[in-house]
Order: sequence, then structure tokens, then C-alpha cells
Amino acid sequence: MAQAKPAKAEIKILTANRLRNGETVYYTAAGEWSPYVTQAKVAATPEEIEALTKIGAAAYAANLVVDVAVIDIVPGGEVKPAHIREIIRATGPTVRSDLNKSVAP
Repeated sequence: MAQAKPAKAEIKILTANRLRNGETVYYTAAGEWSPYVTQAKVAATPEEIEALTKIGAAAYAANLVVDVAVIDIVPGGEVKPAHIREIIRATGPTVRSDLNKSVAP
């Protein structure tokens, strides 16, 4: 009988766009929204991921943010989005490097 593979660990962060100006923001451990992906609160357990989901829903309901999503990050020390769409949202447009933004303050 073949053994089942262990479940892949999920590591996620909460992102959205600020309603006032459309800026991409990330939910931090301090309970604030930051424009820097490296300041995002990391969720590594199903309970933490569920908590981020609820926080995002509450912020959306309060008209603070839109396009709320709990996204995957690359495992390891640095907080870096795992998918190209989220990498572009974190760093800026690919067609004009003069508009790129920093991932850390």
C-alpha cells in the first residue's frame, strides 16, 4: 500500500488595496496596513490563516480596503509573494522601472 504524502505546509499573508488611493497594502503584526510586503504578518497554521481571512473581511466591510486576498509566500526567511501577480503588486509595474517601489521601508 502506498503511503499518503504529508500535507504541504501553507504560509500566507493578507493583502488588499487601500480604498482611498488603490495602493497595495499588507496587514502587519501591529494590526495596521503597510505598503511594504516585508512587514506583513505571516500565518503558518490553519488557525492563523483563518484569522487573517476574518481580519480581511472585517476591513473590507468597514470600507478600509478592497480586493482582499490571503496569498501564498515563498517558504524561507524573507517575506516574498509566491506568484507573479503578487510579486508585481509588491514591486511595481514591469514596463516602467522608474515606477518600481521598495518592498521594505
